[in-house]
Amino acid sequence: MAIVKKLCHSWRLLIIPFAVLFCYLLAVRIVNSIDYHNNDFFTFWLAGHMVTQNGNPYSPEQWVAGHGQFGVTWIPNQVYVYPLPLSLLFAPLGLLPLYQSYILWVALSQGMILASVFLLCPPERELNTRYLFLSFLVGVIFFRPTTLTLVTGQLSAWLLFLLVCTAQLWTKEKWEWGSFLLPLLLLKPNLGVPIVLLLAAWLLFTKRYRSLVSIGLGGTLLLAASMIKNPAWPLEYLSIGNAKLSHDFGFSPTVWGLANLACGHDHTCSLVVGGTMAALFVFTTFWLLARRRRSLTPLWVISLSVTVSLLVTPYSWTYDQLLLLIPIAAVTFALGQRRHGFLPAALLFLGIDILSVFLLFFNTTLDVEILNAIIPLAMLVLVIWMLLRKNKPQGSETLPIQAGIR
Repeated sequence: MAIVKKLCHSWRLLIIPFAVLFCYLLAVRIVNSIDYHNNDFFTFWLAGHMVTQNGNPYSPEQWVAGHGQFGVTWIPNQVYVYPLPLSLLFAPLGLLPLYQSYILWVALSQGMILASVFLLCPPERELNTRYLFLSFLVGVIFFRPTTLTLVTGQLSAWLLFLLVCTAQLWTKEKWEWGSFLLPLLLLKPNLGVPIVLLLAAWLLFTKRYRSLVSIGLGGTLLLAASMIKNPAWPLEYLSIGNAKLSHDFGFSPTVWGLANLACGHDHTCSLVVGGTMAALFVFTTFWLLARRRRSLTPLWVISLSVTVSLLVTPYSWTYDQLLLLIPIAAVTFALGQRRHGFLPAALLFLGIDILSVFLLFFNTTLDVEILNAIIPLAMLVLVIWMLLRKNKPQGSETLPIQAGIR
């Protein structure tokens, strides 16, 4: 038996170099198939590059000049629109040429997605679990946010991996270490702020005060590192962030976008309808986190927080919905544990992928991206339905992917 276990472990280790090679070759193909200069990733790379050259990405003159220096004609923002600590994290990639840096980032993004998928899968190797894992993996491959994340070079895979690692650490009772990772989410504030606030509220409800201190410590270290580089950056970023919010508000796949579309782009109506919907979702989330604070596993708390945040944030885009892999995994494997639940669980992600295709058609017809908000809305309904069901399976706290609702 010991020999068999060693052989299985050896086979797993042998898979790693093949996976690395596959991610690299696919990354090369992706980068070669797109205009990698005029792409979202250039924003992150240029900020990292400017930091290594003692530049200021919050200077409009330097920012625009940086685009011209590397022959980039697409300038979506006239200045860097992310917190300065993110540029420090991208400084190592900024030392590399853009082409090689993009390939490395796409390969890393694939690796983080695959690692997240494996961590989200229950440890039991029952036949049903294996089949569900395969259906889930296929769903990930055809999930539109997966493709968008890779071809745009966005941060979604990194954010996904951070949240999955947090769930893993929390479930292993390493609360302070998991909480220490959360401030990194704030480097994408439109998503990070609501997610961290909801998770912090749950930690407060469960009286895990040391975890809250860990969040504060992680945030302080990030702030201190960036303040050394530019003490004035928080004020500069606040002005830039407000301008970015005004520009994109009401046109993204959130409740605000749905309200704007339903109200015929009437600003007052959009604020009232969107605000009412957002308040309803946030209130329901706080109610669930408080009422079931002792029975929720970390995976379900993160699933609920992510889904609600994607809906109520002032703006987000379709590639951000890659974070929905967490609630999709939670619902899939929880359904698979129920009697007669295997078929619905196996078809869940396939249904979401098909829904994405239909929404793409209607979005293209209307020349919007707003209708993609239906996907997190549908997932929120499923998550709340699972949490409120009377006959709930007893879940284990040993690993986050054991998605039982206790």
